[in-house]
Amino acid sequence: MLETETKTFEQKLPELIKTDSGKFVLIKEDQIYGTYAAMADALKAGYEKFRDQPFFVRQIIVTQQPMNFTNNYLLA
Repeated sequence: MLETETKTFEQKLPELIKTDSGKFVLIKEDQIYGTYAAMADALKAGYEKFRDQPFFVRQIIVTQQPMNFTNNYLLA
């Protein structure tokens, strides 16, 4: 799940670190849909744009930590 998004993130990470280090990136398939100062903002944008479809949000930092969670929340 989210293999394409993970590969996109890994490929774009060096560029993102230069321009948006510390922010959170929103990715769907092989497209970056924005960077956000707060994780909550990136998640909100993802829920609004993609609803119940899976999307990828990760902080733009050099050393990545594994994150696993599921989406059981839909905006009204």
